[in-house]
Amino acid sequence: MFVTFENNGAVAYPLDCRVQHQDVDCHFFTVYRAPVWKRLFVALEMKKQFKRRMRQIVDDYKPDVIVAAVPLIECFLSELMQVAGRIPVVIESHLARGHEAIKMGATERLIYALFPTDRAISKARLLIALTEGDAAQWRKVHRNVQIIPNPVTYYPESLTHVAKDEKRIIAVGRFSPQKRFDRLIDAFAMISHKYPEWHVEIYGGSTAEGRENLMRYIAGKGLSDCVRVYPPTSDIYTAYQRSQFFVLSSDFEGFGLVIVEAMACGIPVVSTDCPYGPSEIIEDGKTGLLAKMDAKDLAEKMEWMIAHEEERQLMGSSARQAAARYRKENIMPQWEQAYLSVMK
Repeated sequence: MFVTFENNGAVAYPLDCRVQHQDVDCHFFTVYRAPVWKRLFVALEMKKQFKRRMRQIVDDYKPDVIVAAVPLIECFLSELMQVAGRIPVVIESHLARGHEAIKMGATERLIYALFPTDRAISKARLLIALTEGDAAQWRKVHRNVQIIPNPVTYYPESLTHVAKDEKRIIAVGRFSPQKRFDRLIDAFAMISHKYPEWHVEIYGGSTAEGRENLMRYIAGKGLSDCVRVYPPTSDIYTAYQRSQFFVLSSDFEGFGLVIVEAMACGIPVVSTDCPYGPSEIIEDGKTGLLAKMDAKDLAEKMEWMIAHEEERQLMGSSARQAAARYRKENIMPQWEQAYLSVMK
């Protein structure tokens, strides 16, 4: 049983016929649309609604294990733990704990302060983190933390069928402040005059406003001819393979699956050494380059990648080999063992 609560029942990917899906229709993000004086009341009512509907699902389906993902489930975690009773709960962390709070507004911070989740988290049977950095933070509140990284969605068996663009750099991600595409643009602006044939292609999505703001920023740097913005594509693996290298410019990551995707496609990665994924995925100097959290150092690492073609190609080959450890056949047995461990 796959349960959602904030997506109007829509599912981004097709589900196997053996997977049932229900949506409890609790849109916690709508709390912030209410008048400030009313938000706490709306949040309390939504929590009651979530608890009632989840109890019905659990009573009907009788699961052996309940798996909850944070940060999305945090607003309802106490209610979920009450509903679960003796059913073991496994929590998945998809964030960089301690850094997600950067994105919170004042009202969101107040609600999280009024409804702390650490006590509920500590009652889970197992907490699974994506990185060692995130796991170290969770171990402060939970005694049983295991690390299972994300599997790469697709590992191309052959790379020979896609022709590379000669001077192409790729970046992928949401148009959100966390991804710091402004840092990438600032970095490329520092070196673009030296390499006029090179260009950057950014694939991503969020709101139309986010896209427009990004394009205005690019225009303000005079880079409209060499930095192009594209909507999300279902064929992102071809876009990776056509590129010479990948750049990630984030302030923080839950893991950085785009890094592994790019590496699986045989291209090296230049990434900020941000919490918590890049330094655990990239072997600096062998499968990619780690940059400081500033545009100047990022520019220097990008320029090195541009100027060293032979080393770049060797680095891409090493990156592809390293990405193989994230193939599904290597990651999914870890999940099977994790589930079996809590069902004993």
